[in-house]
Amino acid sequence: MAFAFRGLELHGRRMWERRRIEDALAFITSHELTALVLHEPDLLPQVTFPSAHFDPYALWMGAPTRRGENALQNNRVYLDHVLHLAARAGVPVWIEIKELTFPDELLERYPHLLKNGRVCPSEPVWFEFLEAQFQELVEEFPGLAGVILSAGSPEGRAARSQGKCACALCRETDLEAWYARIIASARRPLARAGLRLAVRDFAYTPSDHEPLIRAVDRAPSDVVFCMKVTPHDFYPTFPDNPAIGRLAREQWIEYDVYGQFYGWGVFPVFVRDDLARRLRHAEASAVTGALFRTEWERVNDWWCLETPNRANLIAAARLAAGRDAPSAVVCRAWLAEAGWPSDDATAALVGTLWDRTWRIVRAGIYLRDFVFHDSSMFPRSLWRAWWTMETKHSLASWDPARAGDLRLTAPVVGAVLAEKDAALGEIAGVRAAAAGGPAGLDPALRAWLEARFALCERYLLGFRLIAEVCLYARWARQPGADRMPRDRAPAFRRSLDALERYGDALRPLATDAAYPHQVVMLLDYRRVRDIAREGWAACAEFEAAT
Repeated sequence: MAFAFRGLELHGRRMWERRRIEDALAFITSHELTALVLHEPDLLPQVTFPSAHFDPYALWMGAPTRRGENALQNNRVYLDHVLHLAARAGVPVWIEIKELTFPDELLERYPHLLKNGRVCPSEPVWFEFLEAQFQELVEEFPGLAGVILSAGSPEGRAARSQGKCACALCRETDLEAWYARIIASARRPLARAGLRLAVRDFAYTPSDHEPLIRAVDRAPSDVVFCMKVTPHDFYPTFPDNPAIGRLAREQWIEYDVYGQFYGWGVFPVFVRDDLARRLRHAEASAVTGALFRTEWERVNDWWCLETPNRANLIAAARLAAGRDAPSAVVCRAWLAEAGWPSDDATAALVGTLWDRTWRIVRAGIYLRDFVFHDSSMFPRSLWRAWWTMETKHSLASWDPARAGDLRLTAPVVGAVLAEKDAALGEIAGVRAAAAGGPAGLDPALRAWLEARFALCERYLLGFRLIAEVCLYARWARQPGADRMPRDRAPAFRRSLDALERYGDALRPLATDAAYPHQVVMLLDYRRVRDIAREGWAACAEFEAAT
């Protein structure tokens, strides 16, 4: 069955480039998608004053009413232009935002919003201000189809889920009621103008998730419930989002085909099988819409339409339209669109190689399915790696049965490192298969494939070495009978020596113009250096204590 809503989501600077908008519209129309979604968390302050609070015609009194007022006018004209481009292509446009966001001038206008240096998200003026923003939005951009709103994410500029403000009003304001007021303030002007509202379930913890689900359940029936396929964020190792199928209203799901959590498309990582399973689960849960994220706002000049992960978007479009997506068929389309030969033999080879990639990268950069990496990059530091797995991106928060999986023992450490070694062995095999492909394989494509898989192999080696250091450092501090034995100290030192050598070998990448900066970010010697420094300190502490 085809999903009725099938959106391509831009979530970064591409939405501000007309040529990329045209590329996205071309993909949408040629691959049977039905909508363009422009995701900019703080878009409303960039295209509305709003005039109910800031006079756009006011004379300057030392400073403009709104800083960057000409940029704001530019953004308005640009967004209106994009809406006309999309209308000519027959593609509805939605915008996606996070709340609360606001211009700095609002704090000057309403100084009581600052309490003890914190922005209070519970003051009543917020809801009136939000409604004024949406009213101006629908007046200025009648061509919009609707708005997708996140109110539960701590990534908003001010949100209850941040827990920053501890004033009496915040303590007395029920979280579910706060969410409900945000939803109502956005919906009223949209509904009056005939536009739809979808509310995302994006929340970091179950304690923030449940009140948001209840608030959406209280909303009028025309409000769509929009959910990531996995709870919290797009981690392919996490269970299905428990919100899917919960509410008796129109539901959409979101999937990241860009690869924020599986390598960004710097090398191929084909997630077709996971996509297919998640979409089947959504369909069985009465979901009728799906949108696919093609970029990540934290990395500029990079989206999946120009990387091997375009194949993920092709597969997503086919599956969401109710069509099969065999690897060879998807890869034939990707090869043709990328300008490579797309004959049956080439498509079959590439499909066979692509099919192995997610399993390899999963074993290489996750740790027992926990999010060991930092949005695909090496961990920022040794101890942040553990904080990421146990707190920020905790798998156990959403699957309590996994709570004890990070308790280290000799068999656990051995199994983790064996899994990393197996991933390295398998990516070496993929690289060899690419190099030794059919004699008729285009030489340039053969070289490209081999280079991409060689880069992936180098990347996974870094995670193997970092994992060993992080495991030893944590094991050395683990209290009780399961603490690392004293005779492991030499192995700890050898792992640190190997990690330092690896980091030194990465340094030339930072100044090599042959590589884009995204490769440097994924293979950043600075992160390796920092982890090695912390590891040596942990090793010295362990040796002194034992």
